[in-house]
Amino acid sequence: MPFDSLEDIKLEVKKLIIETLKFENVKPEDILDDVSFFSGENTIKIDSIDVIELVVTIQKKFSVKIDDQNLAKDVVSTVNTIAEFVYSQHHKA
Repeated sequence: MPFDSLEDIKLEVKKLIIETLKFENVKPEDILDDVSFFSGENTIKIDSIDVIELVVTIQKKFSVKIDDQNLAKDVVSTVNTIAEFVYSQHHKA
């Protein structure tokens, strides 16, 4: 499935997070795009174990590679950071 726009990727990321981390009663539109998952200010809050699960799932779903631990924490910070990373990996010049 091609992910041509950041908006498409953001929606897929939100669905992926809900599905992977089994958040009940959370809809994609409930998750804020630009608020950190670690801050406690977003609809969802994740920990380091969740980051690992998400990295594995993101790599499979979007055919990208996140092979650095520090990069992983930076990428899996907000919906926007994940979407921008995925988009940049698929639209390299």
